[in-house]
Amino acid sequence: MHRLDPVIVDNRFRGPDGMGNGGYVSGLVAEAVGGRAAKIRLHAPTPLDREIALMRDDKGARLVDGDTLLVEGEPLGKPLDLDPIPAPPDDAAIAAARARFPTPAQHMAPRCFVCGPLRDPAEALHLITGHDEQSGLAADRWTPRADLADADGLVATRYVWAALDCPSYFATGLVDTPALLAGLAARVERRPAPGERLTVTGWPLEADGRKLDSGSVIHDAERRVVAIARALWIRMDAGL
Repeated sequence: MHRLDPVIVDNRFRGPDGMGNGGYVSGLVAEAVGGRAAKIRLHAPTPLDREIALMRDDKGARLVDGDTLLVEGEPLGKPLDLDPIPAPPDDAAIAAARARFPTPAQHMAPRCFVCGPLRDPAEALHLITGHDEQSGLAADRWTPRADLADADGLVATRYVWAALDCPSYFATGLVDTPALLAGLAARVERRPAPGERLTVTGWPLEADGRKLDSGSVIHDAERRVVAIARALWIRMDAGL
């Protein structure tokens, strides 16, 4: 049995200009799938500030714009195959990573809800996960604000998924190369509370032409995994 709900993705949650952040819209669909683990495929950019539809059935959930399939998701049916998971970097490694974050002029999406350097930290995640060549990691600290909480007082799933998104892009070593998120599979061990001191880390996995695989993980202050993801990025530049 199908259920259809209207959805509007606010411009606040954009990635590249004119489209929804891939991690955020993946999280919206993951919430509809239910459970703590989901596999999401992104087929087309999600438009902003106008009504689209979230469809659910017993197989999963989809975001659609008329006849256009935007995003689809289903329960995660297999392990993420990410071992070994890197330990959370120390303050020196995070400072080195932040120092290598692209400038607004270099950044492919400087107004991104997750990583945009031109965004106000009071209304965006503002994760400055630059790529440290020495460690091979992209990392930053994250302390979720109270406005990211769901009705139960914990950070909403969509924001946990969003935080797992952009660090996986910078983990590939790209700085200003356009790339779009094509798939994100994640497992949320627990939703954190606002005010928790967390570390978000991305690391590279493999590359095949335009396809780049990477991982991302959120650790808490006790170095326990809060959430983990595997991402597929597609480079959009010519010449490959």
